[in-house]
Amino acid sequence: MAEINGTFIGNVSFQNFLLFIFVVIITFILGGLLNFMVIRSLKNKIEYPFVYKSLSKIVMYGVYAIGLYVAFGKILHFNIPAVLAAIGVLGVAMLLPLVPILQNIAAGIVLSLERPFKEEDIIEVNGALCKVKDIMLRKTRLRALDGKIMIVPNLLFVTSTPIINYTKGEFIKVALNIDITPDSNKDMAIETIKNICTENHNILPNIPEKKINRITQIFEIPRNFFTIPKNIKALAPQVLIKNVSKEKISLEVWFWIWDITMKEKITSSFYQKLIEEFGKEKINFG
Repeated sequence: MAEINGTFIGNVSFQNFLLFIFVVIITFILGGLLNFMVIRSLKNKIEYPFVYKSLSKIVMYGVYAIGLYVAFGKILHFNIPAVLAAIGVLGVAMLLPLVPILQNIAAGIVLSLERPFKEEDIIEVNGALCKVKDIMLRKTRLRALDGKIMIVPNLLFVTSTPIINYTKGEFIKVALNIDITPDSNKDMAIETIKNICTENHNILPNIPEKKINRITQIFEIPRNFFTIPKNIKALAPQVLIKNVSKEKISLEVWFWIWDITMKEKITSSFYQKLIEEFGKEKINFG
């Protein structure tokens, strides 16, 4: 192939052009293969997926950088400074579309340093509960509870709404409003609600032993932090009288759960049991 103005590209033969294509193809194949091999070799040796996946991406992008440098710089003799000087302002305009990409890459680096969430954590994004599946350099892949796969730019987590991480929180408060008629036995209603919550194995403090150990550790660390109960029994279900009128008595139920993905099922089970027990005790809903 002939020289282009003798500036951008040196004298490139047809053989060198074929070599250029070959090197580019091999570069991407080798980068992807090494990415897979690093993950496979370190997956069972390193506890945190973020670590070995980050290492695999560093290896992959390193291979890409070296391969493309050889292909363009050594084979095509591509003169990058001359190209930038030639296109001038046009080059700046061409680079503008790359700004969002660079911003997302920078955001990915911030996420890797601050680690507000990690893979397999349950987080909330725009009101949707999702499990973090893969944290990449430019974007993060999430799986919503309904099975949908969401690809979210990393910049969203840095500049948009706060990240709600339910996995790090360990337990979640659920508040439900229940109205009963004024002629119903209020004390019996409160006692019935507390009994239902206490008997439910998915409601604190009735949780698996391994969860109890983890939550107990949380309580032992910030003893002087007034918003954290000193004893896990402080998270026992509570029933408050929210309002009283001629038409109804409004109760508010508080209970805590440790698995946000079970919230809807636990709430449904609570209401089903409440209907049965209120029926037995002749307590009428308001």
